[in-house]
Amino acid sequence: MNNELKPCPFCGGEAIIKATVKSCGFTIWCACKCGAQTEGFCPDTNKEDDTMENIEKCKKRAIEAWNRRANDEKTYLCG
Repeated sequence: MNNELKPCPFCGGEAIIKATVKSCGFTIWCACKCGAQTEGFCPDTNKEDDTMENIEKCKKRAIEAWNRRANDEKTYLCG
């Protein structure tokens, strides 16, 4: 998986991957100092044996969300 984040689409600044525990649980997202950020992705931490895999999946989703741009080709989830 490519962990490289594109520059911020608003200010051109550097983005970082963030994670915290909020009232809704563990959350992962990408953000820039200018305030731009992705939605938060919450890994399922209920199954101890799958927690790290679920965290990595959510990290990947956050990176993909950050790197998506309006002029990218659209991908459709269903038929």
